Amino acid sequence: MHITVNGRTQDMESGQTLHGLILSMNLDPSVVVAELNQSIVPGDKFASTSLYDGDRLELLSFVGGG
Repeated sequence: MHITVNGRTQDMESGQTLHGLILSMNLDPSVVVAELNQSIVPGDKFASTSLYDGDRLELLSFVGGG
């Protein structure tokens, strides 16, 4: 299936969850904000949020510093 992540089309296997995708991208789910099809997904819902063909996903990761 094909989804769009941060403006880029990505191929992935069916049945993937948002949590699984975030981990596969080597991101820490505790510092990621996800917008799926123009709706914010709370972090505690990443594991139960399935991804489907045609989904549009924006991921932002917080970085500390100062």
